[in-house]
Amino acid sequence: MRWNRWMLKFIALLGVVFALTVHGERALPVLSKIKPSVQAAFGHSSHADVLVILKDQTPLSDTRHLATQLERGRYVYESLTRTAQRSQRELRSLLDAQGISYRAHYLVNMIAIFDADAHLVRALAARDDVARIELNPRVKALSYEVEQTQQTTIPWNLKLINADKVWELGITGKGVVVAGADTGVDWLHPALITQYRGYNSKDETVDHNYNWFDAVEGAPEPFDPSSHGTITLGVVVGDEPERIRTGVAFESQWIACRNMEYDGYGTPERYIGCMEFFLAPFPLDGDPMTQGDPSKAPQVINNSWACPPHEGCEPETLKQAVENVRAGGILFVAAAGNEGPSCGSIRHPPAIYEAAFTVGATTRDDTIALFSSRGPVTLWGTEQIEPDVSAPGIGIRGPVPGGSYRSAGGTSLAAPHVTGIAALMMSAAPHLKGRVEVLEELIRQTAIPKAGDCGGDRPNNSYGWGRVDALAAVQAALEAR
Repeated sequence: MRWNRWMLKFIALLGVVFALTVHGERALPVLSKIKPSVQAAFGHSSHADVLVILKDQTPLSDTRHLATQLERGRYVYESLTRTAQRSQRELRSLLDAQGISYRAHYLVNMIAIFDADAHLVRALAARDDVARIELNPRVKALSYEVEQTQQTTIPWNLKLINADKVWELGITGKGVVVAGADTGVDWLHPALITQYRGYNSKDETVDHNYNWFDAVEGAPEPFDPSSHGTITLGVVVGDEPERIRTGVAFESQWIACRNMEYDGYGTPERYIGCMEFFLAPFPLDGDPMTQGDPSKAPQVINNSWACPPHEGCEPETLKQAVENVRAGGILFVAAAGNEGPSCGSIRHPPAIYEAAFTVGATTRDDTIALFSSRGPVTLWGTEQIEPDVSAPGIGIRGPVPGGSYRSAGGTSLAAPHVTGIAALMMSAAPHLKGRVEVLEELIRQTAIPKAGDCGGDRPNNSYGWGRVDALAAVQAALEAR
């Protein structure tokens, strides 16, 4: 009886292989489609999580001619989901019939398959409609150092970038939605609760639909088992009445997505899942492919994480995802990384992408931090200057889970300053919402020039265009057409 059960399983496996390879071997040689990282994973284990990237990818046209963020977002969402639904139909039917666990995506037309074995991967690679198969590994978040600093009413870093002078103009971030992709958020923290878009302070009701997505384990409400996500978002919007203000744009609303576990590990699939949520938010347990709503998208996303290629992340896949988010009219802010001071140390997605607005870290003395990663990025065959700009990243105070505060350092803390400045700019000049290219250029041009050790001209590969100035950026936004 035990032998018969084994034979039935073997026959079922043969059926899967036959069904998945019905397109034949006319495609590229099977092994050439399977990335070396996937092949190496099967050398250590019998199963692996993989990303099946389909050949049919939608080339988006330039969206800058579209008048609003909503128009850009709808065009991108509808174009990408239409392609994904059509091209994935047959393969998803076969996977469903065999009970294979997967999750379909559209931002990059791909299917994430969990716990796949080598036979299944080879069968998938043999299909004509499959372009390549990548590993979906666990990757480490950007690190940040905990520090102790003296408490002040307005933290030094917010004064340095002139955020307080912007507030004096009555510009505080109202009317703008920001997003945080990280380890989660303690939404009940006094510094964050009233700014959460899912919370109605008037009647104290809560609705997490379209405002929160947990790509790790599907938790129904925001939480942060680490502290990284809470403190980084706190530098964007943190404000506890009559106690402490840590946020650059403290009256902006926020939504969030959890793409990393408590220890700071994520996967490319989770990072892409959060990007999809921000491009077109969907309800709890909703289908991103059919229930996304671009009208609920944020205007800017903070990304204080990295996905290192040497751990299996393929740069091309996330590159396409970030480019599609930007095409949707959303500013994608990314931390440069903490692997300085050598030149060429910006080497991990998403900081390496031109479509990401990359931020280095500066010190209290207004000099580039030793740990801040530097450019150039040469991965694409050219010398791409990075970062775009720099911002304070040492001794940055922010909220952490449980209602308390902590001071920390890293480019993870520098990036939220730029996210907050962008929110202030759009709050002052709502016509700039969705005009990513204009926002980026204004932030660059108004930054205070700094001569760097990796190229002295402006821009250079240490500071980028310089250390950001919130007041100058907002004034430029008010004058922009």
